[in-house]
Amino acid sequence: MTTLNKIITIDGSLGEGGGQILRTSLALSAILGMPLKVINIRAKRENPGLQHQHITAVKVVSALSNAKTEGLYLGSKELLFYPNKLSGGNFEFDVGTAGSVMLVLQAILPILPFLETSTKIVLKGGTDVPGAPTFDYFKNVTLELLKRIGIDMKANIKRRGYYPKGGGIVDIFIESPKGRLKNIELVKRGELKKIKIFSVAHKLPSHIAKRQALSAQSFLEERLQGILYETEIEDDEKNHELASFSPGTSISIIAEAKESILGGDSLGKKGKPAEKVGEDAAKVLIEDISTQMALDRFMSDMIIPFLALAKGKSKVGGSRLTLHAITNILVIEKILNIKAKVLGKQEEPFIIEVDGIDPFSLYVK
Repeated sequence: MTTLNKIITIDGSLGEGGGQILRTSLALSAILGMPLKVINIRAKRENPGLQHQHITAVKVVSALSNAKTEGLYLGSKELLFYPNKLSGGNFEFDVGTAGSVMLVLQAILPILPFLETSTKIVLKGGTDVPGAPTFDYFKNVTLELLKRIGIDMKANIKRRGYYPKGGGIVDIFIESPKGRLKNIELVKRGELKKIKIFSVAHKLPSHIAKRQALSAQSFLEERLQGILYETEIEDDEKNHELASFSPGTSISIIAEAKESILGGDSLGKKGKPAEKVGEDAAKVLIEDISTQMALDRFMSDMIIPFLALAKGKSKVGGSRLTLHAITNILVIEKILNIKAKVLGKQEEPFIIEVDGIDPFSLYVK
């Protein structure tokens, strides 16, 4: 297969104007073999242009697609990306800061099912940092829901990474990629079955993780009855091998329902009581599960590129139509020349229908 001849230009000031535009565009470009030009990168951010985590994302996607790039430097507001044939293997990349490994993964995940060989990628950076999902959310919500679409991969954490030093280590592995995705229908969550709480504290007293978990469970129990709760505490005493370079705390709450899985998370910071950290995560989760929709506000936008790459019609229900979701919709529509049908208003529950494409049908033979 050879790449498509035309180059597509994506304006980075589109919608929410952040890094999500770059990540989604890179993934689709690599899968399609379509040259890409991204302008006005992260135009609506205080520090526009490529930052360390975005550069790492480009490097990983470039390695997976044997791509050439122009404009790949810190602060760059324009990137040219020329992908070639997809190939797997073993890779290791270091963000070099506390930049989010989880956000780097958002650019990688849509590509993995279309690789020709089993692939392992080791990423170093921030695993639980502001503006991104925690590792526990990623493993227990994102990866579990992606199994429904036909992506079966493993993720392991070797060390937590908090701001400012980062240094966390995560590896992901996909064996025998299938080369296709399955369309799905997942609108309502169904009856709630179980709540899992993952509370973490490193380089800090162990009681902090326990207080986070107790606060979260107390908040949830006041609003949800008849639910089974399970709690996992991670700290330096029990899990010294995961100890981070910087002090930090995080909590991730996972709601297992009959038809779906939803999550909420929160991070600790200096001056913020552990009880508030736990309550914040629980509050987000309560807001999302109260809509009855199958997906929480985070997966509501993260799943969109996968729906577009699954041949056939998919239909999912999201708890909140965020600007991130709207932006991802705009990107897939422009690059893949498809039209998504959205029922709902911004910042409210919504249903999205996408008639996905077979990515390989768009190649020039």
